[in-house]
Amino acid sequence: MIGNELEQEIISLYSKDISSLYSINQIAHRLGKKYPYINKKVSFLIKQKIFKKTIIGRSYLCSLNLNNDETIYLLILNEIRKKKAELELNPQLQEVIDYTDKARKIINLQLVIKSKDTIMFVLPTADDKEQFEKAIVKQVMKDFKTSILSKEEFLKQLLDQKELQERHVILHGYEKYYECIREIEDELKLRYSKLIP
Repeated sequence: MIGNELEQEIISLYSKDISSLYSINQIAHRLGKKYPYINKKVSFLIKQKIFKKTIIGRSYLCSLNLNNDETIYLLILNEIRKKKAELELNPQLQEVIDYTDKARKIINLQLVIKSKDTIMFVLPTADDKEQFEKAIVKQVMKDFKTSILSKEEFLKQLLDQKELQERHVILHGYEKYYECIREIEDELKLRYSKLIP
C-alpha cells in the first residue's frame, strides 16, 4: 500500500520544492533515519515509478515523477495534512472554504491557495477572472488579502516566486495545483534545481 508514514515523510521533503534532487544518503540524513531503511523504501518508490533516478557517478539522485498518479496521490495526502493543520491554527480559513464551495457552483474556480496572509483564487481565463472579481464577497475575506488570478498569471507567479511553491496551503483544487506544476515542471527544474550537499 502506497502512502504509509515513512513514504509521507520522504514525500514531504519534496513537497516544498518539487524540483529537488536528493541522494538516498541525503534523504536518510534529512529525516534522521538509518541509510539501509531509507534505501529499501526509496528503492521501492523507484520501482513503483514514484521517483525518477538520475545516475551521477556511482550513486544516483531521486526526483519526483509527476506523471505518476501515485506520486500525485502522495503529494495530495501531504497537502491535506497541511490544510488540516492550518485550519487548526487559523479557524477563519473555514469561512474561505465555505465561500469557495458556494462560488464553485456558479463559476469555474479551479484553485484556492493560501500563501502567507493572501488567499489566491485561480480561474481558467482572464474573462473568468474578471467575472469573479465582480462577484467576490469582501466581508468573508476581511481577515485576508485576496488575489484573483487567471491560470496563466498563476503559472507565472509559481515560476517567479519560489516562496509560493515552498509556503502554501491548498484550500481547494489539489489536483489542479499539481496539473499546474506539471505544466511548468521543466522550467522549475531549470530555474531552481540544484545538487544539494
